[in-house]
Formats: sequence, C-alpha cells, structure tokens
Amino acid sequence: MRGRLRGIKRARTHLLRIGVASVLVAVFTATSAGMASAGVIGPDVSSHNHDNGAKVDWAAVHYRGKASFAFVKATEGGGYTNPAFSWDFALARHYGLYRGAYHFARPGGSTNPDIIANATGQANQFLQATGDLGEPGNLPPVLDLEDAGTLGWVQMALWTHTWLNVVGNRTGRIPIVYTYGSFWKEKLGNSAAFVRYPLWLASYGVSTPVLVGGWSSYTFWQFTDSGRMDGFGGSTDLSIFNGSLAKLKVMTDLPATAKAAAAQAAVAQAAAAAAAAAAAVEAAAVEATASTASSTFRYTTPADAKPVEVKPADSKPAGPTTSRSSVRSWLGVHGLEGSRTIALF
Repeated sequence: MRGRLRGIKRARTHLLRIGVASVLVAVFTATSAGMASAGVIGPDVSSHNHDNGAKVDWAAVHYRGKASFAFVKATEGGGYTNPAFSWDFALARHYGLYRGAYHFARPGGSTNPDIIANATGQANQFLQATGDLGEPGNLPPVLDLEDAGTLGWVQMALWTHTWLNVVGNRTGRIPIVYTYGSFWKEKLGNSAAFVRYPLWLASYGVSTPVLVGGWSSYTFWQFTDSGRMDGFGGSTDLSIFNGSLAKLKVMTDLPATAKAAAAQAAVAQAAAAAAAAAAAVEAAAVEATASTASSTFRYTTPADAKPVEVKPADSKPAGPTTSRSSVRSWLGVHGLEGSRTIALF
C-alpha cells in the first residue's frame, strides 16, 4: 500500500513539473511574440540561413514579418567573407529595411604589436567587404564579440579598442558592440571603457536583459536565437530596438563629420585623378618631342668615322652643320671622345 501511494506522489510531482515547464515555455513564447508584434524588430542573418540551398525572402521579412531592420554577417576572423553578404544586404535595402553589417571577431596575437596588427587586419577585411557604409539607410558597423581566443581581458580590451578605432575612423561612424553578459564579464573583465559605443546585448528567456560593463541601457536586444519570422524557412535570431522607428532612422543618418570627411575624400580623389591625367598628357607630349628631336639630330662617332647628320627626307637644314673638329672638341672636353653612339635626346 505504501509503495503504491509513493508512486502516486511521484506521478503527481512529475505532472506538476511538466505543467510548470509548459507554463514557462508559454510565457517566454508569449513574451517573444509580444515583442515581435509591438516593437521595432529585425533579424540577423549569416550564411547559415542559406544552408542546403535555403533562401531568405526579404519581401516577406519586411511586409509580412514586420521587420524594420536587419543585420547581415559580412566577415569572420582574418580570412572569411560571407558569400551571401552582398546579396542579402542589397535585398534588405531594396525592400526598405534599415540594415547593418557585422564582423564576427576571432582575436589573436601574443604581444601587443601582434594584437594590434591582428585587430587591424580583421578591421580592414571587414571594410573591404562593406565599404564605408555611407549610404542612406545603413546602420553603423557592428563588432560581434563572442570569442576571445587565448587573450586575457586586458589584451582583449586592446584588441577591441583597435578594431573599433580603425573602423570608426574609416567610416566616420560609432560602431555597435554585440556581446552577451557572461562573455563580457569573463573575457573583458566587465570593462566600462566602451560605454560610448551602442550596445547590442544577447539575452534569452528573460523579460529584461541584465546590463553589463557600465552601460546604462541597451540599443538592441537579441531576445532569441530561435525566433520565427515570415521569409525564413527555419528559425532565426531576432532582436528588438530600444526606441521608436524614427529613432532608429536617426541611427542611419551619416554624421556631419562623416559627410564632410567623405566629401573631402571625394574632392581629394578627383584632384588626384586630374593630376594623374595631366601628368600623363605632359609625359606623352615630352615623349613625342623627344622622338622628333632624336630622329633629326643623331651623331655616330666611331674613331675613324665622320659625323653624319641624319634628317627626314622632306626636312630642310635649320642652320649650319656641325664640323668634325667641333664635335671632337666637345667630346674631348667632356671625356666622351670615342663613344660609339651619342644621341642629343
């Protein structure tokens, strides 16, 4: 009898646990659904969204999925470029989404110069894939920090500062930092040295993310890595913007300093092109003049030969010819008598 009662209690406990778990799943699902329906949301995509030939229907993402923005992976580490980046980025733009590009960091290096070189190389690789992101509707560049390699937190701070500085100076934008709580605390010592950069924080299964590193608020919150949205054949990462659609648009506006720098660069580039063209024209003119003069005046002076003036058939003498003695005298003065061929031009 006692054994049977014990079995009934176990069964009731098991059913209770299942019920609680179901309720929690429903709560988190409802929370995500509420965010998706009420907030300014968007996916982030990479080549994995194209596994097995899958495609992203960007029209559906925007019009039926109600996405306002999208982030597309551009590069990773020191050698990988997402083969679908240009295509996805262009289609996101075509269908009216604000869009951003991100680099998945793979930090490396043993000494400070090595670390700086590694970060600079990865920054340049990213910029080579994305350009300066200066077109209207482009969000600031993103550094995705999820891997520290073998670097300690001080070295990671150096690497991160280097990448952000290189990309920020080149684009004229303040890059966004993507990370998650435990990584930032463990691999960057919960550093508060990066609060000037907008924070994109990954935190799942919570109603509000816990901030890290001295940030007083997040700019984007990635609230799931298994979201559902029209336009995707499977699950995808989803994030919510901490503000209105109008505020998101402001993030895509190119700062005045960046516009001025871009205009200055364009002027400098045009001036350089004009100077190069002028130099090419001048070089061609000099070459043409030299060719004509050389065909008119050439002296052959072997030791026993007389100087011969070679002229085009239809040319007329421009003046008195040079005598043998005067040529030898000139050559002697300059130590060149006996040279086989002396061309004036």
